[in-house]
Amino acid sequence: MKLPVPVVITVLAVLWATGCDRLPGKPDAAGRYQRPTEIMDFTILYGQNCSGCHGAQGRLGPSRPLADPLYLAYVGSERMRQIVAHGVPGTSMPAFAESSGGTLTEEQIAALVREIYERWGDAARVKGALLPSYEVGATSTAGGDAAFAAFCADCHGTDGSGGEKAGSVVDPDYLALVSDQMLRTSVVVGRTDLGMPDWREAGDRPMTPQEITDVVTWMTARRKAFPEAQLPGAPGNGRN
Repeated sequence: MKLPVPVVITVLAVLWATGCDRLPGKPDAAGRYQRPTEIMDFTILYGQNCSGCHGAQGRLGPSRPLADPLYLAYVGSERMRQIVAHGVPGTSMPAFAESSGGTLTEEQIAALVREIYERWGDAARVKGALLPSYEVGATSTAGGDAAFAAFCADCHGTDGSGGEKAGSVVDPDYLALVSDQMLRTSVVVGRTDLGMPDWREAGDRPMTPQEITDVVTWMTARRKAFPEAQLPGAPGNGRN
């Protein structure tokens, strides 16, 4: 039986409209290409940008663990967003925001930080803790020796060069790689991955704000100034 042309056209149109999304070889939504700036999945964003330093699950990486509720509470989500976006000058923490030379959009950074706090920022564990101020502030001019001896020497040695429990905090390379703020943060919240206690448990009693400042100043006073690296062909390196 020969169908009228209008009927054939109608049938073909219906088949095309209902079957175009199931054509052979056409990828489903999950397999379609996404621009890097469109990726909002935390697992992908964190895995590509953070896990190499901070560990796949926010711990057991070469840098400070992010799966630390006390650290997250101390830094705060807005400051964390600024750190992720613009990095920390003078350290190995790079800037990730496009506006600072990175590859992530502001929306991606916001999503990344939000999920970090939702996964690892256990507010109940730090509730009631009166956290010391975050900013380094003014340096101390006295008291560093006494504070270091009372709260740090048992692990790091009387001169800071290391002991049986922990390594050196006066090593020139170490001090060249960490900022004053990073030192203060470590003194206040400790390092859960290294067994370093926070300011409440470092000694026989919690450290006072002044003692925290004294210890940080004691370490920064031992930082040596390194000359700027001379690249081949640069003026003053003996090569033309």
